[in-house]
Amino acid sequence: MHNKKPQTSKARENLTVPNNEKIEASKSLFFSGTSTLAIWIVLGTLATLLINTLFGWLFLGFSAFVVLVVIRRLLCNSCYYCKSCTKGFAKLSKLSLSGNRIPGVGKSSTLGMAATMYIVLSVIPGALLANSMFGGFSLQKLSVLISLLLLTAYTVIVRVKNGYK
Repeated sequence: MHNKKPQTSKARENLTVPNNEKIEASKSLFFSGTSTLAIWIVLGTLATLLINTLFGWLFLGFSAFVVLVVIRRLLCNSCYYCKSCTKGFAKLSKLSLSGNRIPGVGKSSTLGMAATMYIVLSVIPGALLANSMFGGFSLQKLSVLISLLLLTAYTVIVRVKNGYK
């Protein structure tokens, strides 16, 4: 067994993150990422509301909790990696639109959180809505499904385009 001593503040000072590696919460990334997530949650909620009202409200609570509480908290473990504290919303915006490299978060963790976000916000409501369309077709359902697919495609394209930036 290894007996590692906890790091003292002196040891932590030696593990500095270069200033160019720190996340800067630019207003454009912050606003676009946060608004994209809000629209994504609303579209998923609309998709489930069209199927069942109770399930729609439950989905809203579940998706907001998963994205805004769980994933945001996993991303924000300290203000050490950011130029200014945004309580994890800058990293959440970066996760949704910017790419796979987030300082302070491993690549596999980042990809896992992104996959969870896509499953919760796109796959679950999209699959449920597509399945409900077999029972009864409506233009509302089709337009929400197309909007959900377009927003998902947009976020995937932006993430791939930005890659490791």
